[in-house]
Amino acid sequence: MNTRPDIIFICSDQWNARYLRCAGHPQVQTPHLDALAATGCIFDAAYTPSPVCMPARASLASGLYPHAHGFFCNYTGKLFPPEQVTLFRCLQETGYTTAKIGKYHYFSLEWGQDYEDYRDYYDQLGLDWAEETSTPFQGPFLNTGYSRLLKEKGLLDTFITDIGDRYVDGQYTPRPSPLPPDMTPDGYVCRQTLAYLDRAPTDKPLFLFASFPGPHTPLDAPGKYAKMYDPSDIVLPENYNEKRCKYGRQAIAEMTAQYMGKITHFDDRVGEIIAALKKRGNWENTVVVFTSDHGERMGEHGLISKTGFEEGSARVPLIIGGPAAPVGTAGHRNASPVSFLDLFPTFLDLAGAEIPDYCQAVSLLPIVSGETDSVHDAVFSEISRNDQFCYMVRDSRWKWSIQAQNEHLYDLQNDPHEMQNLAQSPAHADTAQRLRNRLLTFLTDTQLNHARGYKPLFTRIGMQFPTENPEDRKRIIHDRLRQVHKHQP
Repeated sequence: MNTRPDIIFICSDQWNARYLRCAGHPQVQTPHLDALAATGCIFDAAYTPSPVCMPARASLASGLYPHAHGFFCNYTGKLFPPEQVTLFRCLQETGYTTAKIGKYHYFSLEWGQDYEDYRDYYDQLGLDWAEETSTPFQGPFLNTGYSRLLKEKGLLDTFITDIGDRYVDGQYTPRPSPLPPDMTPDGYVCRQTLAYLDRAPTDKPLFLFASFPGPHTPLDAPGKYAKMYDPSDIVLPENYNEKRCKYGRQAIAEMTAQYMGKITHFDDRVGEIIAALKKRGNWENTVVVFTSDHGERMGEHGLISKTGFEEGSARVPLIIGGPAAPVGTAGHRNASPVSFLDLFPTFLDLAGAEIPDYCQAVSLLPIVSGETDSVHDAVFSEISRNDQFCYMVRDSRWKWSIQAQNEHLYDLQNDPHEMQNLAQSPAHADTAQRLRNRLLTFLTDTQLNHARGYKPLFTRIGMQFPTENPEDRKRIIHDRLRQVHKHQP
């Protein structure tokens, strides 16, 4: 009988951390995620290691920050090195069945390619079951299990036409999906996840990574979700900036209504997965983790999309719950800074696996259990834009960042919506310098060092010298060298 918990990891794409009812949003409906948070711990200051998809996802798979693994944007023309994707292998080695379904983004396919042609790559990742599907905007120019299903159901041309039009109209054009909910990318990932749960082995503990493409653009809520939120009722964020926004208040409201519709659709899919887990029979020994790779500004500061260090872009939702989560106080909300990257050691900690010494993150279980309130003095985020490296430092009160040589400093305790940039304030010069210094320490302390733990040759081969006599030591070395060649003088 398995005593270690099943770990179900549900990951979204581009989810603004404000958009959860349990996080205080006044309008969005997320009852299933709210219920999960009520049994577990919700992290109010969780940040991505990079505010864009591929670097963040590569970090989670490897336990490394982007500057250590080198993937700083969504396209590199390379496969993320499979030997650096260690999360799944670590779990396999400790006895877990491992599976991942949905978006991976460890590499980017080109026009007309098929994920099935990369089976050898997936086989090297430490996954017992692997199925990758694309984001909606990649979908029409790739061959995938999802596109083949659409073709089988007579919906491929509908999908192609809709996404093709959005290439011209713009990815933020708010327009309902022409596909029924089950046939959307999120519906497909849910259906594939449920099918896997129905056949997944039960003789070993399970690590299942269900990776959804939504609520990332296009802004195309399906079915009933498309009309669930009336744009005229939408409450825009407090830091919406009319002068800076090139779309206008009405357009942002329409975008937000579709975005929220996609979120509630996603939440209902979470409910389906939890129902399937209960039916599977091991629910009482299950941990469920929900998060996102990065955020979405959705009108905050008059901006949309991601890639910046604003709260809407860099902060992510994070909930750890389920019956087997080692929760100290159910429903606890933690305000200390943590990282999406911390899930790498957290998963291994839950599984009872050894956390590799190269891991650049810390398990969150001491916070979940109530043992401590914090595990970091600061967390970090980084991205390359226009060949310039950009960085963020977030400690318990302050957030400092630099992008395109522009510095930002916010007192998040008194200014949670980042309305007043204090980077040039003489009264806050010491705080800005302290955080600059903290960034330097972070970058020097987290270089990937393959020589970590170096031992000299004689130590590595276990050669011992029971005497200090030089001639005796020479004789021992000579004998050991002759053994290499099976040679006797």
